[in-house]
Amino acid sequence: MQAITSEANQIFRRVTEYDYGIDGEIELKLKDNDGRPSGERIYVQLKSGNSYLRTRRADGCDVFDVKNDRHLTYWISQPGDVYLVIRQADERTVTRYLKNRPDPQSCQIVFEGEPPTMEAVWKVRDEFFPARHARPDVA
Repeated sequence: MQAITSEANQIFRRVTEYDYGIDGEIELKLKDNDGRPSGERIYVQLKSGNSYLRTRRADGCDVFDVKNDRHLTYWISQPGDVYLVIRQADERTVTRYLKNRPDPQSCQIVFEGEPPTMEAVWKVRDEFFPARHARPDVA
């Protein structure tokens, strides 16, 4: 995540003390020529391994089961969105942990992942700073 965030010219900070369900934060930079930090942050929870996702029989969706209710409560209480990133042997996928899920108490997170890339980080940044607020000469 640090390399991808750096490639996207954003700021990644590891959370090394008291890992309670957040492994890092990404501070998004403004869409200007100076690339100034904005103060807007998202959080990431990192997992590695093929055992974190299972396919739900009822609908074939990939599901991450939250094994500890305190993690769910902690993620919901964050000031910004928490993104769950799972690196599997054959691919890396990411999903946004949405606070406004249909069933916020469910310990099953449907994993609608996409590869974490520089473009994916920019997509998140653009949600905070839509193009209409950017200067025309800034990509």
